[in-house]
Amino acid sequence: VTEPLLVEVDQIYHLACPASPIFYKHNPVKTIKTNVIGTLNMLGLAKRVGARILLTSTSEVYGDPLIHPQPETYWGNVNPIGVRSCYDEGKRVAETLMFDYHRQHGIEIRIARIFNTYGPRMNIDDGRVVSNFIAQAL
Repeated sequence: VTEPLLVEVDQIYHLACPASPIFYKHNPVKTIKTNVIGTLNMLGLAKRVGARILLTSTSEVYGDPLIHPQPETYWGNVNPIGVRSCYDEGKRVAETLMFDYHRQHGIEIRIARIFNTYGPRMNIDDGRVVSNFIAQAL
C-alpha cells in the first residue's frame, strides 16, 4: 500500500500493517510508512473511484491509557517518541487522515479499533497479549 494502486473498486479494506510489536519494532520506518503513506494511497483511491473505505486501527491509539475501560471519546496517553510510537502514532495519523478525507472530500469511512485478538496462522511468540497468555498456559 505504500505505492499507489490503480484498480476499480467500490469498497476498500485497509488492513495493512504489522500488528505484532516484534514485527513493527523490527522496521519502524516501514511500519509508519505503511500507516501514513499507505492510508493516503488508499484514501486517494477511495476518492478517485468513490469507494467506501474501512481502516483497521488498534487499541494502541490510546497508548498507556489513564482511563479503564477507554470510551471512544478518550484521546489517549501516547508517547510520540517511544519505541512503539511507529505503530501507535502511525495508527493515530491514519485515523486523522480518514476523518480529514471524510470532512474535506465526503469519503465514506469506517474505522474499527481492534483490541486483543488471536487467530489462525498467528505466531505463538509474536509478543501480543493473547498469544503470550496461550504460550504461558502451554
